[in-house]
Amino acid sequence: MMEEDLSSSFPLIIAGIASLFVYVVAAAAAVLEEEEYAAYVNVAAQVIASSLVSFRSRKHGLDGNDDDNLRVSRRRLILWDRDRASRCIEQDYLGTAPSFGLDDFKRIFRVSRSTYDSLKRYLIGADGFFREGLDVTGRKRVGTDSKILIALKYLGYGCSVNAFRDYFQLGESTAMLAVKKFTSCISTSPFQKKYFSFFTSSDAKKVERLHHRKHGVRGMLGSLDCSHFVWGNCPVAHHGQFQGKEGKPTIVVETLADHNLYAWHAVFGYCGTLNDLSIWDSSYLLQSLCDGSFSDLDFPFKIGGELFEELWMLVDGIYPSLAWFVKPISVPVGKREALFAMWQESKRKDIERFFGVFKRKYWWFNRPIPFGYMEDIIHVFYCCVILHNIAVTERLNAGEEEVESDSFYDCVQDAVDCAGAHGETQLERLAREYVLREEEDIHQRNLDINFLAGLGINVLDSSLAGDMTRLEVLPQLERVAQVRWSHLYNVSHHNRLTKAIMKELKTQYNEYKKNLVTNN
Repeated sequence: MMEEDLSSSFPLIIAGIASLFVYVVAAAAAVLEEEEYAAYVNVAAQVIASSLVSFRSRKHGLDGNDDDNLRVSRRRLILWDRDRASRCIEQDYLGTAPSFGLDDFKRIFRVSRSTYDSLKRYLIGADGFFREGLDVTGRKRVGTDSKILIALKYLGYGCSVNAFRDYFQLGESTAMLAVKKFTSCISTSPFQKKYFSFFTSSDAKKVERLHHRKHGVRGMLGSLDCSHFVWGNCPVAHHGQFQGKEGKPTIVVETLADHNLYAWHAVFGYCGTLNDLSIWDSSYLLQSLCDGSFSDLDFPFKIGGELFEELWMLVDGIYPSLAWFVKPISVPVGKREALFAMWQESKRKDIERFFGVFKRKYWWFNRPIPFGYMEDIIHVFYCCVILHNIAVTERLNAGEEEVESDSFYDCVQDAVDCAGAHGETQLERLAREYVLREEEDIHQRNLDINFLAGLGINVLDSSLAGDMTRLEVLPQLERVAQVRWSHLYNVSHHNRLTKAIMKELKTQYNEYKKNLVTNN
């Protein structure tokens, strides 16, 4: 077999050596300025080269005279006209008198012109990929505007980047690299801290005031729910982990949004086999409720004449009956429960509207996700959430007459007479205050234990019963966690909140009917 391969390739070797010899002779003739002799030698070299190509084509079963068959093995080089792309972008969108106005720009690219300028300034300083200059061949690099705008258009419309290559004049690999660079930079940028951070105390009061004005009940922080996104390019090895009741691999996101569709909390990347309850068991919101950090947002307010101190969220029926949740009534009995069920289901549409607007704005999530790496998908999601929150903030700022301030929101809630609260509520408050004071003392007790251990005194020694009782930390931590857990899963508190909202809604409904009769 080896001898046959050598015999079949021997003519190719001879032809290659002859062609090389002829080219060397032609070069020497050109140096000696014997132009006529050099022309004859060049013709001979071309004949030998064409014979070599014809022999190779016949060997592989191709017709040597068919240019289409020979073109298959060659990669066509496209000379992109980057100057033309820059001129088109300047004329259509970014010039002094563009063909498309500001509203059209926002509709096409999903961000305003001012937001685009801010993103461009940040990206130029954050990553050298977005800076203009010359490439290794000395040609002008792809423009900054082309890289950013094709990424925004790709996320907004969800189709292949090949649909925009002719306008922006860049290759497919460069376009996809621009998308991934753009999403990774924005998702980890300072925009995340400004436009995608959890509530502060002033934010909680602002949102509570918004919901009181829109929904008529005090204490509402937002609506919580989960949504599935189909993962079209999920690795086959992960199908069992991500393929749930939808029949396709999906990725789940848990989101808390307010009436203005601003996302205050969003965790993306849960497996599609998990339901809302399983995701809640591992949620950062549950962790904040257990460790007490969520309680920093609470302030006293009244619903239906009763005093409450914990802000609450609207959820659907699968969630547990927590003290911070308001769930629907699946089978309402009586007019009061029917009114509450109708109110709860209508007001919980805030989170449904958020997912609808988000998927409509970024159609990339409304089709099977084409990326194969989870890290790239997470960057895309958080990038789009940040851009969405920026748009919501701009919309709200455009309609406000005065600048917001923390001091203004310190006076949002009505004055509450804490002395008029029920005795049980006062006892619960005293118990929680005791637990908090006890928790603050844990750090000092740990320091005491470390100090005694340095002196050689083992406080965990069973022979030191008095010191064990006085300095042991573990039972104290267990008591703190038990009190918080029992308060979190306090069904009586959940039912009390639900009945207070029913009472408030019934009162408002009666006043509405009374005013309607008076006006008529």
